[in-house]
Amino acid sequence: MTSFDNTSSGDHSWRLCRGPANWFTFRCPDAVDVRQNQTLIELRLRALEGSAAHTTGSTENEQFEPTMLSMVTWWDDAESDATRRPSPDLTVLFPQVAELRPEPSLKMASANEVWSGISRRAAAGCWLARVFKRKPRYQWRLWTIRHGRLTIVATVQSAESDFLNPGFVMLCERILGTLEIADHPAWPPDMFLKQVIELARQRFPLLQAAASRGFSLKLGHSEISLSNFYRMYLQQPDSFRRIVLPALTTMVRLQELSPEQLVPGLAEIRDSILPMLSADDDTRIDERVRMPWVGGLSVGYVMDEDASYRYIHQSMLENWQLSLDELHDLAIHNLQQYASENPLEVTMVGDESDPGMLMPVKADAYNSSRILDPKFHGRLREMFGPELIVGVPNRDFFVAVTMKDRALIEQVRVRVNEDFATMHHPLTRRLLVVSADGVSEYCEI
Repeated sequence: MTSFDNTSSGDHSWRLCRGPANWFTFRCPDAVDVRQNQTLIELRLRALEGSAAHTTGSTENEQFEPTMLSMVTWWDDAESDATRRPSPDLTVLFPQVAELRPEPSLKMASANEVWSGISRRAAAGCWLARVFKRKPRYQWRLWTIRHGRLTIVATVQSAESDFLNPGFVMLCERILGTLEIADHPAWPPDMFLKQVIELARQRFPLLQAAASRGFSLKLGHSEISLSNFYRMYLQQPDSFRRIVLPALTTMVRLQELSPEQLVPGLAEIRDSILPMLSADDDTRIDERVRMPWVGGLSVGYVMDEDASYRYIHQSMLENWQLSLDELHDLAIHNLQQYASENPLEVTMVGDESDPGMLMPVKADAYNSSRILDPKFHGRLREMFGPELIVGVPNRDFFVAVTMKDRALIEQVRVRVNEDFATMHHPLTRRLLVVSADGVSEYCEI
């Protein structure tokens, strides 16, 4: 689901939805399901028995599948209007157009055009049948909205041999009319990667900078994934250099370290080893030491260096002659020491004697790691009771909620899902249960 906040519009409850890369926002009613996949957004009206929005004029009691509005967004990096991508080709979107007419433009600040039409669908069967068989028709509507380098194309079409429901078309126009497009939209991922490479070549001209596997940068002999930096950039598009430059500087600094510095002795860094949660499906392929955990998560281990940290690799364990269990016990011991030196400041919903929800006030790279500490479990259970729900959507944040309030759990689920989809260092959408037995995945009965 796309991230949303509840709001209201007229007599209906509407919610605020965000487009790809925070390029725009729009509002829609709760009766519309919104799904997003990269630059495609699909808005599907849920079928409601007896609702006029889901029936056409064919028969009074006939029910149809919910109608869907599709929105596709693209970024055009052409330098001039003359070289920019033209409006979408109707013959590609809706082949064999039989009727076509312009419709009134949407009442909005961005330039837009609206077209409606009827197209013929290719007939099935052998070639002779296709010649004599009457091709079924369907009705469609197209909205094209332009704002700077962004173009949003929205389409809706009827079922075969049917007409669009006027009520649904009107709802689509109302939704599209709420679009608010960013004046200075963030770069798409491919443009972000190009800008990172250009910055690396400017600041470190003696090192070769190039795109690497996946969404990664190779600078000299080092390679780094840009996924988390891109998520940070989406939250602060004006802070590109401040977000990226420290990472590039760290990559260069690591290449200047001697082998002894890259693999220090255990005695030197023993007290700085801490656990770090990561997602099981992390696409980075390296030799990081990881221990499987719960909820689609693994435990990694880092050497804390105040302003940054470095992951511990398998070669270090072998050099230290340390087992994975011994490393884990050492990291948890250090985490408890870290927690005592960095007390957690929290925001609480409800009374201290009967809290409903708790979350950290300040972001911290080890906030979600605290969930690994059995002593921390004990303190949470003293507050919430024998069992509680915990969400860890990203590295810097967690939320704990009572098992008593199902409505509150559902609100937390929505918030966790939103943060997981938008924040940097994402961990998991799944909720966890903390109990006397430890931590397990929350499975609603």
